[in-house]
Amino acid sequence: MRYISTISALVLSASLAAAQTIPAQGQPESLLNPDFAFVRSKVATALTSTGTCKFAPGGGSCPQNAPCCSGAGYCGSDPAFCADNCQATGSFTADSCWPLPMAVNLDDQFKDKSRMVQIKDFNGFPTTADWVVDRTPGTQEHAVITDDDKMVLKLNRLEKHPETGGGIGATVHSSRWMKYGTIEARLKTASSMPGTVSSFILISPISGDEIDFEVVGKDPSDVQTNFYYRVQPNNTQVDYTHGVHINVNLDTSLDYHTYRLDWTPTEMKWWFDGELKRTTLASEAVGSYPDTPMRIAFGLWDGGHGSKGTAEWAGENTSYEPNDTREYQLSIDWVKITPMVPENATDPWPGAKYITQMQNGQNNGNTNGGIGNGGGSSGGNGGGPIIGGDGGWMGSDNAATGLYSARSVIVGGVVALATVVASALLA
Repeated sequence: MRYISTISALVLSASLAAAQTIPAQGQPESLLNPDFAFVRSKVATALTSTGTCKFAPGGGSCPQNAPCCSGAGYCGSDPAFCADNCQATGSFTADSCWPLPMAVNLDDQFKDKSRMVQIKDFNGFPTTADWVVDRTPGTQEHAVITDDDKMVLKLNRLEKHPETGGGIGATVHSSRWMKYGTIEARLKTASSMPGTVSSFILISPISGDEIDFEVVGKDPSDVQTNFYYRVQPNNTQVDYTHGVHINVNLDTSLDYHTYRLDWTPTEMKWWFDGELKRTTLASEAVGSYPDTPMRIAFGLWDGGHGSKGTAEWAGENTSYEPNDTREYQLSIDWVKITPMVPENATDPWPGAKYITQMQNGQNNGNTNGGIGNGGGSSGGNGGGPIIGGDGGWMGSDNAATGLYSARSVIVGGVVALATVVASALLA
């Protein structure tokens, strides 16, 4: 396994350590779920102290032919660089970054396994996948769609988590973003033993906004609701006053239950099995009300091997007995996403301007957006998957990549998947 950079490791360690003095209460997933925290720590180091792109060729901001500064601090022109965590400050111009792909109405009963992909395999276009499995350390598969049409996240300690020494779980996020609307899911939590954390949330790795449902194994009848505003890596000034505990008088790990969150410009509502359990008005949270686009996400992680405050909250010393063979599973039966304003653009995302930018651009010196000529997922000096490969998230810094790779399938050494998708969109 390759290692993260020293700077990213320090930022991640500081983020996790910041929780050590926090009392046992709800925790922001963006800081304390180790895999969300890993992404945030990389984004935090994408720019130099002067606001330029960290690995821009020749220094400074990104050049015109590779205009986007990725969440990893490299310059390029395809979705791995220009979407999601693109850094407008270090890019060629402020509008070099692509607009976020916004949500459409989705009623997903997980009938099609191909609609969930590993982040290293995601080409960046939301028309090709609804769900993306975030960076997962180790070699095991921790998120699957089963033959009986369930999305299942798995937490086990067959391999130890490289940052915490605990078990490895999974986080899965939507390929689209939503600003206001309703999310609803029928799920069975994995929180049957102290230390396990099951979550159904809205979250932004860009702004740090977050709205949560969380259930910890310390008490599987306690459905915890929370929200956070602009949480940043290594920020010890997080507002922990917004958590509300809801006793549902049943063990959420034994059967499926329905969780629903309504988020509008004026209020947030949390529902459990069709009953309204909490309402928070924007007027009651002035200066701390989440108001930026977020992605829908499911998470299963080991809080019992986290920092002191996190372990106290989740339940200490998560058990994997006997002999590290126990596995916990968060099972989702279905999910519905209903944005307040569904994406309805007539020009397919991200728009003809950006497709042309990708086709004509480069990624750290490679032509065709870097997805040909060594810029694909199979390595080379121009890109690579998040785990492994040159320049990947856990690879060396001798090549370019973004938060995810625009996975290449080279045909005759010229045509890559993202180019094929782009051509189809413009046809």
